[in-house]
Amino acid sequence: MAATILEEIRSKARLSRRQADDRARIALGDSTDERMLQAARIATDEQIASMILIGDPTAIEQGAKRAGIALNGIEIVSQANCPAFSQLAAFYFERRKEKVQSKDEAAMELRSSDLLFGATLVASGYADGMVAGSLSPTSDVIRAALKGIGLAENVSVLSSLFLIAFPAIPGMRDHEFTLAFADAAVVPEPTAIQLADIAIETARTYETLTGNEARVAMLSFSTKGSAHSESTEKMIEATLLARAKVPSLNIDGELQFDAAFVPDVAERKAKDSNVAGRANVFIFPNLDAGNIGYKIAERLGMGEAIGPILQGLRRPMNDLSRGASVSDIVNMIAITVLQGANQ
Repeated sequence: MAATILEEIRSKARLSRRQADDRARIALGDSTDERMLQAARIATDEQIASMILIGDPTAIEQGAKRAGIALNGIEIVSQANCPAFSQLAAFYFERRKEKVQSKDEAAMELRSSDLLFGATLVASGYADGMVAGSLSPTSDVIRAALKGIGLAENVSVLSSLFLIAFPAIPGMRDHEFTLAFADAAVVPEPTAIQLADIAIETARTYETLTGNEARVAMLSFSTKGSAHSESTEKMIEATLLARAKVPSLNIDGELQFDAAFVPDVAERKAKDSNVAGRANVFIFPNLDAGNIGYKIAERLGMGEAIGPILQGLRRPMNDLSRGASVSDIVNMIAITVLQGANQ
């Protein structure tokens, strides 16, 4: 199931370059981790991306030697060996003037954090995206992404989605299919404004990664006014805000999950909706609902979860589970390539 969509993502990443020698440049944090080194080798050999390992060259080279991993064709960059470090510190200072007092302080921050250094390389255009988190906590990865890269223009919040790959469902879907669930990993209690941005960004990410047109359902325990609460009103407001911001977005809400997904239920509950019964992108009212929903889909619904995939940044940076496999890392590199190609 997930293998199919992930094979497609890897293939798209290989084809995304403009010329044979113009692959996306993806930085890896936590580069002393053997899994990251193996993933960098695979991504390089499969021509998914040109890889940049962030960290102390000696430590990285020693780790690669112990693991028997060749690093030919893979760049290693550290604060100490970066010839443009002073310019990078000046760049970071200009972006963070409200928080950073001087260029010296900016340089000190970059030297103290490989994650922040890597994120700033992405922000400066030296790299096209970054993947980290095999050794680092999610909070550190997200903090570095927000400080080093920052939110995209007109986006109010960094968020995440999971792609959920499902097998065919007899009597409902006669082929494998992929849905997007958001936000299930980052934003605990999104506002209506944030939910609108999450919907817009998730639709964009879904289309980028799957090639399918997004049909967005704003989920609730109510369908079209069947119940009223602060939560239902929030989802209605978020739907209106998203439509106003992106008039072409195919979105509707508030919808219960069955009305959003099952055509027969949609016919009874939301007959006039252009999304009900056909939705493939599902926006949950809060993190509790999103996290519970994706885990139920994964454990009881036979779905395979891919993610979380971060979105809403100026340039892409993605987090990994600390239990990530080498294949998981390569897949996230490919996802990051496609995100960068579409920004």
